[in-house]
Amino acid sequence: MPHRYLITVSGELPIKSWRSRPRFYKTLIKNISEVLREYGSINYSIKIINAKIFLETDVDVLEELSKVFGVMRIGEVDLIDFNDLRDLVAKVGEQTVGLVTNKKFAVRVKRFGEHKFTSLDVARELGAFLKPYSAGVDLEEPEVEIHVEIRGSTAYLYKRLIEGVGGLPIGTEGYALSLFSGGIDSPVATWLVAKRGIKVDFLHFFMGSPSATRLAFTVAKRLTYDWFYGHNPRFYLIDLTRMLDYIKTNVRWEFRQVVLRTLMYHLASKVATGKYDAVVTGESVGQTSSQTLTNLSSAQIVSGLQIPILRPLVGFDKEEIVSFARKIGTYEISSMICEPCSIAPSRVRTKVSVEELRSEFMKLPEELVTKTLETLRVLEVRVSSLDDVIPDKNIVIDYIPEGAVVIDLRDLDAYLEWHYPGALRYEDVNLEELRDKILVLYCDKGNRSYIEALKLREKGFKAYSFINGAEGLRRYST
Repeated sequence: MPHRYLITVSGELPIKSWRSRPRFYKTLIKNISEVLREYGSINYSIKIINAKIFLETDVDVLEELSKVFGVMRIGEVDLIDFNDLRDLVAKVGEQTVGLVTNKKFAVRVKRFGEHKFTSLDVARELGAFLKPYSAGVDLEEPEVEIHVEIRGSTAYLYKRLIEGVGGLPIGTEGYALSLFSGGIDSPVATWLVAKRGIKVDFLHFFMGSPSATRLAFTVAKRLTYDWFYGHNPRFYLIDLTRMLDYIKTNVRWEFRQVVLRTLMYHLASKVATGKYDAVVTGESVGQTSSQTLTNLSSAQIVSGLQIPILRPLVGFDKEEIVSFARKIGTYEISSMICEPCSIAPSRVRTKVSVEELRSEFMKLPEELVTKTLETLRVLEVRVSSLDDVIPDKNIVIDYIPEGAVVIDLRDLDAYLEWHYPGALRYEDVNLEELRDKILVLYCDKGNRSYIEALKLREKGFKAYSFINGAEGLRRYST
């Protein structure tokens, strides 16, 4: 039996100019068609009825269609042809009497076209027909609502009615590149921008934690499959580990976080040039020390980024962002992503001038920036798998090989609180005495150990980084 839906589009679409309106409807219909193909429909038809869209298909996609940007409301309907008001009331009443039996109900009617009756006439007559079977009419808090939409000589009786996401159809408002950690903020920012019809691709910086990057890619897939109908996003991946190590060694402590943010803008500008109309970030003013208005402004100026930065979360507090993340279904995965081992956990300057920041940023060698850009890889979110994501997978290990020397990179307090049995502290090790050994390094989250393992590999050591750092090693040892 076919499923019939009447789709109410976002209020912005019908009021577009006569030149623009067809493009918006065409894009929305294309995106709806993608939903149908994804869920296996082989027989469907779509047509515009005045400002609405009528869809007939062989699969039930009510919930999925409510997530298509540009859909304001969607209902599964029965079509009832009628001759006059009496005929309409009789036919609708016959189909709905079972719904209102012994329940309080209300009738909601919308009418379009020329008729010899009003919407109020239909509501009154249909209510009178149903009332003897019911527990009475209650227009404020009914147990059952009967929704009828009348267009010409056809009535659309809603069987199920749900709210859609609204916004503009993806593909109507250009392209943007999202700086995407996968944590709670950046997916929400990406979603909000996509809701305005923008095709958003992801730019993720690998900072030494395979787990964090895999989870970020998983979040990107969740957004893509749940919301980005009409778009096959790219996932750009840049290995930032060597640059992080350079910043920690050469940039003054209080400037490191702001320099890192500036570097991300700078790399984004290189990726975005000629392809994107804007860069998207999950920044909220004042949320962290590097996100003060002064620091954000200085970072953007020094980075050389010429296209706009969209910050849809700029006025949100953390509770509001978390609420959005739950709504769009990314919170559970995003909350599993650990922040990278901080390059400056305290004493960060909250008001860095353009001159000060430029002086520190210029310490980054252009050659190293170029080499960092050369690590760029491009994945298609809908096609690529998690196994495609992690760079230098041979560096990361999830077990302790027999005879390996385990080395703890954390500070003394963390080491004394817990360490892997037999683990040596990095500061106490004579590396040359261990040149013939397998070395397994770990830190708090796996970021620093990844960088150190890379550096030791370059010196000829057989070094590995334990996945997820001390947390992962603690689970392994129990």
